[in-house]
Amino acid sequence: MSVHFEVLIFERSRSVTSQENPTVGGSYARTRWRLAGMMALIYAIQGAFWPLLAVHLRDLGIDGRGRGWIFATLALGSFAMPLGAGQLVDRLMPAQRFLALAYVVGTAILATLAWGVSVTPWSLFAWFLAYWLVMAPTTVIGASLAFRNLANPQKEFAGVRLWGTIGWMVSGWFVSLLMSHLGSSRAGQGAYEAFWVAAGLSLVLSVYSLTLPHTPPLAVGAQTASGLRAAVAMLRRREISVFLRTAFCVCLTTPFIYQVLPTHLESRGLPRAWISTAMTLGQVPEIAALAVLPWMFHRFRFQGTLALGIAALAVRFLSLAVDPPLWVVLAGIPLQGIGVACFTIGGQVFMDSRAPAERRAGAQAILTVLTTGIGSLLGSVLAGEISTWFSRDSALVFLIPCLIDVALLIYFCARFRPDCATKTQVDITDEAHPLGNDGVRGSVALTGHLVTESTDG
Repeated sequence: MSVHFEVLIFERSRSVTSQENPTVGGSYARTRWRLAGMMALIYAIQGAFWPLLAVHLRDLGIDGRGRGWIFATLALGSFAMPLGAGQLVDRLMPAQRFLALAYVVGTAILATLAWGVSVTPWSLFAWFLAYWLVMAPTTVIGASLAFRNLANPQKEFAGVRLWGTIGWMVSGWFVSLLMSHLGSSRAGQGAYEAFWVAAGLSLVLSVYSLTLPHTPPLAVGAQTASGLRAAVAMLRRREISVFLRTAFCVCLTTPFIYQVLPTHLESRGLPRAWISTAMTLGQVPEIAALAVLPWMFHRFRFQGTLALGIAALAVRFLSLAVDPPLWVVLAGIPLQGIGVACFTIGGQVFMDSRAPAERRAGAQAILTVLTTGIGSLLGSVLAGEISTWFSRDSALVFLIPCLIDVALLIYFCARFRPDCATKTQVDITDEAHPLGNDGVRGSVALTGHLVTESTDG
């Protein structure tokens, strides 16, 4: 699970009368920095404990099957976002207030886990499910808050979101340093320090959320059902159906990265204190790949760019399946970032380019349900079952996702034929819908429509 840049697709829900843009001066610059701080904290929390979760669960005596279901709680929690928190923020509660309340609850749950109150598989499953039911929506709601308070989100959001990746990496480094300083590198004692760090960051973000720009509900009636029905009509096109089948199956393999790889690294001799830092090696090439993604679309088109992402994941799993030395295992981690940038993010851009403006949210919703939802859920369970079959962290566990990705690469290259007659959609600008006098945009989609990829995988 590497932290990703999110491609949030939004539709216009209502127009607003042009107002004088109040973004000139230092106040708007401070707003952008506040939003960047929010993103850094959101991802720092998960980056503190997620890379070490598999190691922690194994120390508690939970087998691969149990770990698979606990990791699957993130996908289960993501299903609740559009009907639960998304609708609440859209209609009843300011976004910043919801974030403050959610992170108070998140702090309590993380502190409970840090105390070691619950150690059985199903009690931990219940705690993590409760955590993600509350926390999974916060990523999208935080992005929605940023969109509504940026003058030109299409140009400015990537710079704000970049701090989420930085927050994830820095928190992982801090946990590594803390565990090394405390001497918490022995197997069998859990990774409780990671949960304490995450709980502390969650408490900080809860307080910090109250300082964010006031972002009231839009209170606009949304045509969710009709939008989804219109998006479903797109599935009749071959290029989209082939891509969605491929994307679904790719998500069966990505959970192996954070669910199986950390315990494998420890079994190969990497001190557990440095697992978090090692896993952040995937973020650097991911950022670089995202920077050149527009050039890659121009040079290799969608087919070449997406195929490169699948190939990177296949090579990554192959490099693990042959049981190489530890330095080779670590050197291959950057391939994960390339796979994420080229296929996962590239796929969201592809779907956006093929959908009419009024169907973009519905198209992204379908993609997310198939990948972040069903795909990640089944992938987490699959990784857990295979880990149970191959005991003692055998490298052979990575042969299954390798074979799946190789088969997908062959299928995708043979069947994916972009429709040249389809006109790529032009980016929507925000010039016609500026910030209002209160500095908050009133023309972006409802939070329940905003769709983002999971940070899992």
